[in-house]
Amino acid sequence: MFSLRNFIKKGLLNAVGKMADYQVILNSAAWMEKGVLTEDDLAEIQIKIDAQYEEENIVCPEI
Repeated sequence: MFSLRNFIKKGLLNAVGKMADYQVILNSAAWMEKGVLTEDDLAEIQIKIDAQYEEENIVCPEI
């Protein structure tokens, strides 16, 4: 069965790294205001946003 919540969340998670962070955040907040997404969904999206920057900060040990 189709779930609007899962559809929107999947789209927003896929947008991370492709759209500006503020756009993903504002879109997520708008869907939460409409009652489609929950705070837990927004937390999951924020974790993915944060993770993209953690990967960039990995430092290779000196040889």
